[in-house]
Amino acid sequence: MFFFLLSANLLLLLHGEVSVWEEELRAHPFTDVTLSCHFSFVEGTENLEFSWEREDIREEYEVDDDEQFYRFFRYYDFFEVFTKLVYQFGNNTEQLEDQNAMYEGRVSVDRNEISEGSLSLLLRNVNFMDEAMYKCSAITPDGRGESTMKLIVEDSEMPQVQFDKIGEEDVATCISKGWYFAPNVTWLDRGERDLSNHSTVEVLEEQMNGLYRVYSVLKYPVKLNEKYVCHIKETDQNYKPFRIIRREKISPII
Repeated sequence: MFFFLLSANLLLLLHGEVSVWEEELRAHPFTDVTLSCHFSFVEGTENLEFSWEREDIREEYEVDDDEQFYRFFRYYDFFEVFTKLVYQFGNNTEQLEDQNAMYEGRVSVDRNEISEGSLSLLLRNVNFMDEAMYKCSAITPDGRGESTMKLIVEDSEMPQVQFDKIGEEDVATCISKGWYFAPNVTWLDRGERDLSNHSTVEVLEEQMNGLYRVYSVLKYPVKLNEKYVCHIKETDQNYKPFRIIRREKISPII
């Protein structure tokens, strides 16, 4: 489930065609999305070079304590994972040796559509780490162009609430479909009263990148004829990737 909000800016030069496009795409976790890219000067794979890159990879990030510093090295070889390259094509074939490891096996371009000028990238199983600005760049003897796509991954969901029993007690439960770093689970009743203090949250599954799903149980006491809403939202805004991480240098006290 996703939709486009499109704004375009086209620049034509006398010698060859230079195209610049900007788009925005919203998606939900666990869905497959297509990052659009189309150039009229692309008519086939011969003499075509194009790539998809992340534009938000920062070369340097400064942290002020050891806890934040070691967090970045919990799961990754950062020089391998946080490269800009998402997908590359040249010499009539895919060239993925320097591909960002987060996208391995998750991206593809339909070769049959290239002859129609389409270099659109299919990204499978979207998660919050994929939210970024993406740039599609192409060059042929007939022209060159850039297309940027801002992918926004919705940072909240309202899972279906189900009634259950724990012992003799009636409870309400919900299970997230999306993956979160630091989910905040809020329970509301029909009158929108916050019942979150009467709920528990458990880790259901965890991925290698630290993202996880949650299982929440509301024990208010729960009334079977009441309406309950379970709202899950990402609260950790520091999950963007960085290539170089260094600790802040603190001058010694003399």
